[in-house]
Amino acid sequence: KEKLSALMSGFRRMMANGEKYPNAEFELICFEAFDPVLVKAFDEAEIAPVHAGRMPLLGRAVQAATERTLGRVEELKAQGVECHRPWMFILSAGFTFDDMEEVVTRLDTEEHAGNLTYLPFKLYPKLQTERMQTLDRVKHMIEILDGGIDGFFGFVDSMLERRSTLSPETGLKFSKSDFEGWAVL
Repeated sequence: KEKLSALMSGFRRMMANGEKYPNAEFELICFEAFDPVLVKAFDEAEIAPVHAGRMPLLGRAVQAATERTLGRVEELKAQGVECHRPWMFILSAGFTFDDMEEVVTRLDTEEHAGNLTYLPFKLYPKLQTERMQTLDRVKHMIEILDGGIDGFFGFVDSMLERRSTLSPETGLKFSKSDFEGWAVL
């Protein structure tokens, strides 16, 4: 509960500072029982963790996020707007009811094609379902340490700041040192 609360607070702070990067677009997709919920306004009521007794379908939420992200890039490019490769951060408590094989294959294909960069994070050391191990095997999930939520948002903020000075065709790579102190690979 503490990490989820800190995560929700971090999202609120990050999105409230969105004007800092006028050309960046943020979306948060939370997953509920059957349908992913797109969050655009980022107010208190909209950003809520999945409640106990619900059936988290992370795979469905990630598929929806992938479709929305790649669709938005196509829209912008059709309008003649230069775009950086979008980033997708996947944050999970390590549990999902749905199958992740197809999702992970799609993410991996899009990343290798240069269409998307995705980074999966887990809030706890243990993955609670074998379905999540699919994601962990393909692209090792990074564990956010206790007290590391602010570090995560600081990392995202600093990467956005660095990227805002670069042209869209310049790739920005992530390294192990980016996660020092707040996460463990």
